[in-house]
Amino acid sequence: MEKIDLLYGDGSVSLELPGSQVKQVLEAKPLPEHDSEEALIKEALAKPIDSAPLSQLVNKGEKACIIVSDMTRVWARHHLLIPPLLNELNRGGIPDQDIFIISATGDHREQAEEEHRLLVGDEAYRRIKIYDHRARDDDSLVYLGDTSYGTPVHVNKIVAGADRVILTGGIVYHFLAGWGGGKKAIIPGVAGYKAIMKNHSLAFHPEEGCGLNPAVCAGKIDGNPCCDDMVQGASLVAPDFLVNTIINEETHKIAYVVAGNYLTAHRAGCDLVADHYGILIDEQAEVVIASCGGYPKDINFYQTYKTIYNAHFALKKGGTMLLISECREGIGSDDFFAPFINFDDNRQREAALRREYTIGSQMGYHAGVIASENDILVISGLEPLTVEKMGMIPVKGISEALDFIKKKHDALPPAYIMPHGGSTMPSVSC
Repeated sequence: MEKIDLLYGDGSVSLELPGSQVKQVLEAKPLPEHDSEEALIKEALAKPIDSAPLSQLVNKGEKACIIVSDMTRVWARHHLLIPPLLNELNRGGIPDQDIFIISATGDHREQAEEEHRLLVGDEAYRRIKIYDHRARDDDSLVYLGDTSYGTPVHVNKIVAGADRVILTGGIVYHFLAGWGGGKKAIIPGVAGYKAIMKNHSLAFHPEEGCGLNPAVCAGKIDGNPCCDDMVQGASLVAPDFLVNTIINEETHKIAYVVAGNYLTAHRAGCDLVADHYGILIDEQAEVVIASCGGYPKDINFYQTYKTIYNAHFALKKGGTMLLISECREGIGSDDFFAPFINFDDNRQREAALRREYTIGSQMGYHAGVIASENDILVISGLEPLTVEKMGMIPVKGISEALDFIKKKHDALPPAYIMPHGGSTMPSVSC
């Protein structure tokens, strides 16, 4: 028997299977650990990709804007990135009073002062004025033009008015943009609400009734209209420099830093993420058993969607997914759950989303589509009726789940096991 402990909240659930029934454990390749994250950042800034060092790009008398993520991406470790960026700008002739930091909240909430301090670190908080972006405040936006997809690119006036714009963030797989980081700091980060919604709605197939566009998916840049639209929008801002991190999920510290041209340096970082978190599989399986990776990745079902999304690439259509997610804070998003409450089937949900798009509702809709094509068994702290409302099957534990699988498949088929399903991506073609 092979025993695998799968994280669940702050604890774990033990899975015991005969070795022959474990098709493959899908885990990330080990990422490097470094004695000094600061030294890693300094090295990347000294040798940027397709760019001169930042200090050589800027001039005295200019104003610079550094775009950081919001608290939902505090894991990217901006507090370590900002001080060396400030030093680079100072060396280039721009003093602190001409540097601004703006948090790329997209359409997320504004942040408290203590959250700003936590996000950028004590030193930057003392030295530099920090603003939150407000996507629905038209007075704080300026129009730069439309993309070829018809997205009206309104961006934050502070960003548009800066002589130099520097992007920061972290790179992970992203189900719309292909990858996080990079151009996402502009759209959705500091864009107007209409731009965000128009861009994200490109996730749908051009033909109504056909669901989502398969070209819009994680790990895909070229030929992804949502990604291309973001790039076009970002090009109207023309960022001067980028520094992005790739985080070691085990240590929660920086494994790699990429710096330089906001497109090519970002793509180099995407390749690094794919090398470690993309996992080659020979074929899809009838059964996938996936844990989100414990708290906070399984804090709610909204976050759990990432695991459903990743795991379904390894699952044969009509198969069974066993999902292990504590969800101590419930669903976590009214928008995510709304499609299940307000509509009876996926066709109705799609039509409603095309009329009035929200990213949370799209995530709920897509989870419902996956559940309609497969059996999704859920071990969680959610009420059974809540799980059933989403078209999924609540189970009390591993034993009940395995009994279901054996009955459905007449045996226990060899299964893929995903201990960190929220981060790892089976390497299948989009």
